[in-house]
Amino acid sequence: MDLNNANSPSQSPPNFHIGPYKIGGPYAKYILFLLILVYAMNLLDRQILAILAGEIQADLGISDSQMGFLYGTSFAVFYAIFGLPLGRLADLWVRKTLIACGLFTWSVMTMLCGMAGGAASLTFFRFGVGIGEATATPSAYSLLSDWFEPKDRASVIAIYSTGAYIGMGLSMFIGGWIVDWWNLSYPDIADAPLGLKGWQVTFIIVGAPGVLLAALFRTLKEPVRGFSENVASVQNHPHPFREGWSELASILPPFSVISLYRRVGFTAPLITNIVAAVIIVALGGLISHLTGRVTQWVVLGVGVYALFSWAKSLAVRDPVTYAMIFRCKSMVYVNLAYPIITFITYGFALWLAQYLLRKFDADLSELGMVLGLSTAICGGVGVATGGVVADLMKRHIREDAHTFMGLISGILTTIAALFVLNAETLQGAYIANAFLQFVSVLWTGAAGGIITTLVLPRMRATASAFYLAMGTFLGLAMGPFTIGYLSDTFQASGNTPSDSLGLSLKLALLVYVVVALFTVLLFRHYREDFNTREARAIAAGEPAHS
Repeated sequence: MDLNNANSPSQSPPNFHIGPYKIGGPYAKYILFLLILVYAMNLLDRQILAILAGEIQADLGISDSQMGFLYGTSFAVFYAIFGLPLGRLADLWVRKTLIACGLFTWSVMTMLCGMAGGAASLTFFRFGVGIGEATATPSAYSLLSDWFEPKDRASVIAIYSTGAYIGMGLSMFIGGWIVDWWNLSYPDIADAPLGLKGWQVTFIIVGAPGVLLAALFRTLKEPVRGFSENVASVQNHPHPFREGWSELASILPPFSVISLYRRVGFTAPLITNIVAAVIIVALGGLISHLTGRVTQWVVLGVGVYALFSWAKSLAVRDPVTYAMIFRCKSMVYVNLAYPIITFITYGFALWLAQYLLRKFDADLSELGMVLGLSTAICGGVGVATGGVVADLMKRHIREDAHTFMGLISGILTTIAALFVLNAETLQGAYIANAFLQFVSVLWTGAAGGIITTLVLPRMRATASAFYLAMGTFLGLAMGPFTIGYLSDTFQASGNTPSDSLGLSLKLALLVYVVVALFTVLLFRHYREDFNTREARAIAAGEPAHS
């Protein structure tokens, strides 16, 4: 397929309809709007912990590194582990129903977080939030790829991604306001209904609307896969849940070993899996010993092993999808470059508010309102702008120019972040943060567009799930914890909590050097890899008509 022709009307007919509904038409935009709401609820329920961190730490007596684990790793590993089989299920089953079920699950689990009486129960409910939220984005990417033409894909995915920043912004605004309102209304917790604290009530309130939205989402129309590109593709599987369980069993120890043995016997793939498990256990044990954070590295080790097992199992069960994800240089580089960026985005998402609270002793409700509005407005505008700019670069500069969006975003983010962290006044930090929220998300639409473009329609959700899993491990599981751990280390050396956290945030920005390297490599290979997409798929065993 020629890169220039991929976006032509002949490849994706502008008048193509799904029943009475036109590709890219009013109903498609309605779907996009509801998916934005779903994504907003996803991040609202996930991110609410950031503005509540100080209250929770004071109530439960936990350190910065422990909070980083609670916010990041405990959620991330389950999000990633279940995201892979759920992404596979999205390629096999009714995507709207899967999103509705996931939305209901994570909303209920968020409400249960408000009933937590300690760190252990809160961690357990965060596991459930992670599992539920894993259904959303792979299914959404797949749905949007069928409802809109390829030429608009980066823009559409970027617009969809605005929901994340709307949700993040609302979480800070609503969270800060509810906590202050509750604490003023019930200065003596003994007088509060059920003895609930402000942070607990916040979880209950923000989780409830998702239950209603789940019921609405169930009523939507499901498009046929591949129609937006006029490409025939495999539709729903006759036994999707059996396949989904098989996918889950392939990554969860010890089922992963049993599942692989049944498929290939005691051969090289199984031996490789066992050797990898031994190496991961050894490295996890060593790092746990050096850092003293056993839970972090045990949970992360399980996640890394699960991801490796999934990849080895995919190679056996669906060698074409495996080849398209792991034997394509551009896919490898995009699955490294952009997920590493999330190390910063997730790290700052948790710790920036706490840094400003410590440095300026800011009012919680005011801080939540200002940061929430800047995240929602500037982040939302930024992610949409990035998608549009990526598409314009692709059309008017050269077809692969949009691969540089990660590098552009990284440079601007580093500059903006340093202005925030070095601000002498709270108002100055607010202004710099508005620019930070805008530039730090410019890459989002380009990344989603690249991922869904480099694979066939039938495997988009699976490819998206792996991409999100990489972001979850490299970003969410590592960013908040690493920054929190560094902060604890600097505090132990005699630095103030404010200075310790600020220095940790500055050091985290160094990851953009790695992002730059992988972005350049992505640019070098993207054009060739896109032009050979169908040929590579056929060579790997895909029927020629696909």
